[in-house]
Formats: sequence, structure tokens, C-alpha cells
Amino acid sequence: MMINRKMAGFNLERRRLPGLILLFGMLLVAGSLLARGLNHVIAPETKLRGFFLTSFGELQVIMPEAGKGRLIMVAIDKDAGAEAVTSCLRKMFGTSSKTARLKPEPVVPQNKYEEDLVAMFPELQLLVINAFLPPAVQERFNRKLDFGGPNCFNTALAATDGIDRQETRHVSLNEFKARLGLLYTEISTTAPEPGDVLLYNSSDHAAVYLGGDRVFHKKDLHKEYYFRMPSRLEVFHADPGEWVPGPNYCGPYSKPGDTKINRVQVFRRVATPLQAWNDAVMTRPEYPFISLMKTTAMKTAPAWSLGKVMGYWSEILSEELATKLSESMKNDAAGRLLYTELESARDQIFISIEDGYFSSPYANGEKITKEIWFFDNEYARSLITALRRLFDLETDEETLNRICQTLKAINGDYRGKSLLAIIKAGN
Repeated sequence: MMINRKMAGFNLERRRLPGLILLFGMLLVAGSLLARGLNHVIAPETKLRGFFLTSFGELQVIMPEAGKGRLIMVAIDKDAGAEAVTSCLRKMFGTSSKTARLKPEPVVPQNKYEEDLVAMFPELQLLVINAFLPPAVQERFNRKLDFGGPNCFNTALAATDGIDRQETRHVSLNEFKARLGLLYTEISTTAPEPGDVLLYNSSDHAAVYLGGDRVFHKKDLHKEYYFRMPSRLEVFHADPGEWVPGPNYCGPYSKPGDTKINRVQVFRRVATPLQAWNDAVMTRPEYPFISLMKTTAMKTAPAWSLGKVMGYWSEILSEELATKLSESMKNDAAGRLLYTELESARDQIFISIEDGYFSSPYANGEKITKEIWFFDNEYARSLITALRRLFDLETDEETLNRICQTLKAINGDYRGKSLLAIIKAGN
């Protein structure tokens, strides 16, 4: 099940300046900042262990490499005040009731890289600026998940109240666009505001604009990717220290920087409460079984136990259900949204089983399919009961036992069989 997200649009590709001109430009900006007392600018060519120099707007920033700590810092002279930096950060990221009282705090080293950085610049104050970022960004920045599935679409929605933040799961392109249509409005602008969602090339990627030409994103559904904050036109490039796929990787970003930015759309969150749509989908008759599959996948995927709880049959059944219900669930907006959640649950099940059992070139597919085909457990019995209720079928213990025995007897030989028909027949 490949998720292909390649489309074309308008040309917004950034041209890279030659190294000498770029260095000269950075030094000019550095001089401007220093003259205004914003921060002490470290020479751009300075090598920092575990960190790299970059910029948020005009503010020079010390950014941790992927996996090398979570503190983002600026440097000022030892005897300087932080008022100018504070003012710049509020202007850049927006001022809320919380940030109006904030100021950057001196770094308290939490790892060897941060200790080395402090020792490297004894004449400077290193101030941490993470607190000026939105809570969802602070919580996730430079962390990585221990399982595959959650992707750029989930990250963008969770950071902007487009999905419940605790729903750390795969979000299909269809679900992402459904939520954009219900909870966001497209803005015709080349100057996004903090909190806007950026959609690249109509379907390739999504990120959240933070301010200062920075976005927050997770590059792909792979478990090795960290939540990062690249420049908004460099989302397809590898950050320093970031995992780079090998030659056998078949994901959408097999070569960092290979994907060109041709179009960027800007979406802004509207006032519609997320809970209103959460409540609406709960009225649909399909909600119980889709919710069960989704929540079980979210619970078991991080523990790498999805295959031994949900079984391979869940992958086959979810594909069948997505096909059978594709028309009947699209009569209203709540049904269409819930249907896209079914697609996302199907994809998460596929990704977790693929990662857990089939990622090795030596995997014996037929043997594995039999080993994890079906488990007679609370999840399976609840799902069967929910599906039968959808079709107004009563389910007693004897019927459940027969269905479970029949499904288990398939033993991975599912081709040409309808699992839904077996569940409905009750034998």
C-alpha cells in the first residue's frame, strides 16, 4: 500500500546563493543585529559540537542537531540585558498572555553537548528561547517517536487544534484534506502568520508556520525522523544530524532535497471547535468499529504489539471495509470525515505490521502471515460484535465462538474470501 503524494503547481523554488555571497550577507545581518543590541553574533563558520548556527528571521540562533538535545539558544554579551531579544521573539512568534510575561532564561546544561557549548563561550550569556514557541511545539521539538506511522499531516493538525493532540497516529492525505476543509480556510498570501498550516505541492508535505521563516514538522512517517524546525522552503532538505534514508528505502523522500517546492498553500484555523466535529462523527453508526480499530492501533503501535493484538486479519478487513463503505459513508460531512479516519487506521495497521514483521529482506511472508493471522481476544470479539451491530445483527457467545473459529481457520489463506461476509453470516 504505497502513499504517493507527487503533484505539480507553481514555481517557488529558492535559489541558493554562492557560499561567499551567503557568508557576506550573514555578516551584514550580524552587524545590523549587533548594532541594535539584539544578540552577540557568533561567526557563521564556527563549528559547534552537537549544534549548528542558523537564523530565526534576523535573530541568530544556536540550534541542536537532530537528537542532540532540545534547547534552542541565542547568545548575548555577558553584561547585556535580554530586552531586545525578548521583544524580537514576541514580534516573531506572536504575543499571548503567557509570552507577554516571558523572557529568555540562561541555559542550564542538560547534556554533554550543552556543557561543551557553555564552556566554549565563557564571555557570553546563552539564553534558551523554547518557551516562546507554542506548547505543542515545545513538547515535541527534537523528539522522535519509537514507531512508524505518525506523519507530517498528523503533526500539522495536532499543533493547530485540527485533531486531538493525543492522537499520535498516521493521518492519510484524504483525512488531512477533509480536516482542512472543515476546520481551516485557505488564505491567498505569500506571508503566512504564526499558526498557519502550509501545504507543499498540493499533497507532498505539510508543516506549521511559526514565524521568523521557520516551520515545525515531521518529515515523514518513518520512526527515525525527529520533529524539527527547518526554514519554510527547506522542508525537504536534511537538517544537520538528521537520519538520511539508505538506497533501499522506498519512502517519499528517498533522497533529501530531491523534492522541489513548486507550490505552497496557506491554511488558517477558523473558529469552529474541534469538539463539534468529534461529536458529529460519534453519531454515525460506523463510529464504534472505526473508533475501536483506531484507538487499538494507537495503543498498540507504540508498544510494537499491534500485530499480536490486532492480527494480520485486521489489515485485510480494514481494506475490505474501506472498499465496501466508500459510497455509503459519503452522504454527509461527518460521514466523509469518519471514512477518512477509517482509511488512516487502515494505513497505520499496514505500516505497523510492515515495520514489525516484513521490513527485513529475509522475512518469510507466508510464515509470518500465518503466525500473526488471527488472535481470539477481547479486541477481535468487540470488533466482530460492533460490525454485526452495524448490520442490525444480534451476537451471542455461541455465534462469536463460531465466527472466531472460522476466521482463525483461514490461517492466512485469505485471498478470494470476504472476512466481512463471514462475520455477517455468523458461521
